[in-house]
Amino acid sequence: MAEVLTSADTFPPVISNAVRDAALNFFKSSCGLKYVENPPDSAETWCSAIMSTISFVGDPPWTFALVLPDDAAVMVAHTFAGFDIPFDSPDMGDVLGEVVNVLSGEIVARLDAKGIKLQMSLPTVIRGHNVCLHVPSSVSTTQLMFSGPKGTCWFKLVKARGHRLQEPGP
Repeated sequence: MAEVLTSADTFPPVISNAVRDAALNFFKSSCGLKYVENPPDSAETWCSAIMSTISFVGDPPWTFALVLPDDAAVMVAHTFAGFDIPFDSPDMGDVLGEVVNVLSGEIVARLDAKGIKLQMSLPTVIRGHNVCLHVPSSVSTTQLMFSGPKGTCWFKLVKARGHRLQEPGP
């Protein structure tokens, strides 16, 4: 029988570590954002921001949202695309969707190397003011923050309670 790696009510550290490491790799090479070890309890934004979500089907199913306030979004878009993309441009949604696809591909590869099989959805991109991700109380969440001189962004990771991640068998 497979060994249980996490309780049903805890967000699996193996997944949050894969997201953190993939983001560290991406941000270090592209725009210099660094992982914030002990972020504030709530990293919501009360300004214009853009958020991209992507879901993963596997054991367990989970989702993440990457939230970038406008200044951080412009900086990440520029370093990823190699040219300026205004925050209000339709291209901003496209480039952030592509950033999330690249990050998700690396997350899937990192977890696959640990024997955790996942398939990812297409990204959804939302732009607005006072952007935050509200989740029901029946889910497990964790948050990862990245910051640098030109901005801050964060990931909110969400998993339904009751799903246990199990170590793959032989």
